[in-house]
Amino acid sequence: FKTRLFIPTLPEQEAIGSFFSDLDQLITLHQRQLDHLKLLKKALLQQMFI
Repeated sequence: FKTRLFIPTLPEQEAIGSFFSDLDQLITLHQRQLDHLKLLKKALLQQMFI
């Protein structure tokens, strides 16, 4: 049987690559913010029980 395969044009491939790169940077930024908030939470909880 035959299978058709769609391959995006080079500009589309570059746009998709750029989108995923931007998305990866956004995920990294949010992970850093989450890590910071977890540390803040830990510090505040420790202060509550001193």
